Amino acid sequence: MRAVLVAFLLAAAPAQAGVTALTSFEPADYSDRAAVGLLVVRDKLPPRSEASGIRVSRPAGERFERDKRYPVALLGRRGLLTSDSTRLAGLVTATDLADGSLRIVPNANPVAALERLDDRIERNDRWRLPLTIALATLLIGLAVFRPRLALRALLVALAANLWLEPVLAVAAGIAVLALPLGLACAAILAAYLLAMGLDAQTVALSPFGPSQSGRFYGVNNLLETLLLAPSLAGAALLGRWGIGVAALALVTIGGNRFGADGGGLVVLAVAYLVLLLRLGGQRPTLRLAGIAAAAAAVLALLLLGLDAATGGSSHVTDAVGEGPLALAGDFADRLEQSVRRTAASVGATAVVLGSLAILATVAFRARREPLLDAFLVGLAVSLAVNDTPADVLGMGAAIAIALSRHPPRHVPLSFPSMRRAATLAVLLALSVGAAGCGGGEEASPLPETVEGTVAAATTSEAPTPSVEGNADAGESVWAAGGCGGCHTLEAAGSSGSIGPNLD
Repeated sequence: MRAVLVAFLLAAAPAQAGVTALTSFEPADYSDRAAVGLLVVRDKLPPRSEASGIRVSRPAGERFERDKRYPVALLGRRGLLTSDSTRLAGLVTATDLADGSLRIVPNANPVAALERLDDRIERNDRWRLPLTIALATLLIGLAVFRPRLALRALLVALAANLWLEPVLAVAAGIAVLALPLGLACAAILAAYLLAMGLDAQTVALSPFGPSQSGRFYGVNNLLETLLLAPSLAGAALLGRWGIGVAALALVTIGGNRFGADGGGLVVLAVAYLVLLLRLGGQRPTLRLAGIAAAAAAVLALLLLGLDAATGGSSHVTDAVGEGPLALAGDFADRLEQSVRRTAASVGATAVVLGSLAILATVAFRARREPLLDAFLVGLAVSLAVNDTPADVLGMGAAIAIALSRHPPRHVPLSFPSMRRAATLAVLLALSVGAAGCGGGEEASPLPETVEGTVAAATTSEAPTPSVEGNADAGESVWAAGGCGGCHTLEAAGSSGSIGPNLD
């Protein structure tokens, strides 16, 4: 019995955090006896431990880079490694190794799955900047020559960004082209809500999605800026129905299961308040700005509190939860990172300074429309709570030009437009059903005939393996842990009644 107790205690004891770093290996080297994945090293690795079941491929020169991914294996059950911090099958971080939050997702061919994942991340890294520049150039060109089409083109680009879920992307594209602009804005928000709810990878591995080095799922700063325009335009154009668009945007961008962007909640809260005041006829003044700032701060705190209560976690929600000093420190850190990233290259500096000049020109020379004012204020808040100024300002300047050239106007919804909306809603629902089907593994049918002989079934039981252990060591562990206070075990002379009876 003592031997069994020793084996039980050793099996139940948590393993010390540690890894075994090996000279470069490939996932295929361990896929037959371990769960494999790709490791992003944003923080220090756990200490090395030769007894650890975690194997990490060590790069040449012993230096891990933040924007690279390294093979990692967890000996035992086969499959793909994942965690709640990435929400992507096959991708984990050094923090996941340290705190033991790894999970295993079954996969019939994990090596091929990792190759596809790495290829998609590499492709997005190559194409994100060119596509962003192309979209900004397109928006500016349309704003100059065909201003009525600029915002619609942005919606089409957002629909195309969902290409990993083709049926949903096509349905969203049809909706944004066929519906009135206000409903089209609502449709694109609904499409992103559905995409992130069905499969986080649809947005996480999209061209405008997270980089997979600092953020892994949900809405990043670039996508937040792109979605800010339809979030505000839909609310402004749909009149009393605009409150529904606002709620949809808040859930899509800030909801923990969806965009999980705490900073985006703050941006939307402030922008919507400015939009509400301006639509109510208030003119921009310093007094109005002060009132709006105070009210927006209260609203943002309420939204962040709700987000945290429902399981949300971001640098903003964490800082708010830790108090004013932590919040001030977080803002200081964001400002420092923004300055460092702006000064990191001549290109980034040029984008930030040029975009600031464009936005200042738009703000002081353009017609002061409510939608434009709300968008500009949202960009300003985004700069304060986020740390990628080139993304926010570069794309924000292009969208601001489009909004200033042709501000969308509220048009009452007609019966034909509502009928089209209902038809497209059905189409979107069908696309969701199609996207959710067929995801399981295909099962092969049983054969009707069997060639050869089949061994007869046997009822004999396999012998119970014997367990060997060190009784003295087990007794020491039992006494040191105070196990007798909770458990009954005759061999140890204990009669605790809190925990299970081990006899």
